[in-house]
Amino acid sequence: MSLPTNPASPDSSLPQLRVDGQPVPHRVEGRPAAAEDNTVLLSGDVDLSAQAPWATAGFAVVPGLPGGLQAALQAGLAELLREALRNVGCAVAPDFDISQYHRVIGDDAQRHLAVIAQTKAYELARLPVAPALLEALVSAACGQPVRAYNPNVQEAVFHLRIVRPHRADQNPLHRDAWLPRYRHALNIYLPVAGSTAQSSLALVPGSHHWPESDVERTAGGAIFHGVPYTVPGVLRPARPLELMRPNPGPDEVLVFSPYLLHGAAANLNPDATRVSLEMRFWRA
Repeated sequence: MSLPTNPASPDSSLPQLRVDGQPVPHRVEGRPAAAEDNTVLLSGDVDLSAQAPWATAGFAVVPGLPGGLQAALQAGLAELLREALRNVGCAVAPDFDISQYHRVIGDDAQRHLAVIAQTKAYELARLPVAPALLEALVSAACGQPVRAYNPNVQEAVFHLRIVRPHRADQNPLHRDAWLPRYRHALNIYLPVAGSTAQSSLALVPGSHHWPESDVERTAGGAIFHGVPYTVPGVLRPARPLELMRPNPGPDEVLVFSPYLLHGAAANLNPDATRVSLEMRFWRA
């Protein structure tokens, strides 16, 4: 599904969102959750950002893997996406530029969802570099040891996020921690292809310390621009929302708290799909 062409379209259910000062549409549907109190969700959970110099903002862009390892990781992840495309009948070449994913898939929703079914969760054994490398990177960034193992559901996985240009492929504005399986964690966003100042992940700095009463959300999964998602989405905030895209470069990694409000910002690249690695880490 394509997003509205007018970024200031009045069909948004929120007071207009702004990302780096630019208005963006944000149409969310869903049954409102029960009224919340002034509880700060993170205050009762493990806060893996608490010891970091970026604890107040809730995120940081840090140097990526050294010595060509990040490039090797990105190349291996690109091949995983090519494999997923071939599995759904797309005859892509070994050197296919995955930022052109949208040209191969187009608006074929069934085929796109068949790709997403493969890329939404990979066993950690399929990561193109040793998981311990990323665990060490994130441990250094947050100042305490972490591992890529989710004790909430006893699994170790990573995800490839695929966001086509001007399509409703991104999540609504949300906290990952609204889903119990993602609580007590720390996230990374690592660019693989097409990640730019017009497409990379957007977030609200400092919002990991906002009380739940400041954000009205859906009771269950939200419908965002007509597309259903499993995560609840923001319906109405009690304060202005100014999002930003930290925009890590190809040799960098964005580390951020899953309690931050993030998502919502479309890929505004004119002709490039954004592909990124998403992983979560818990206290070792």
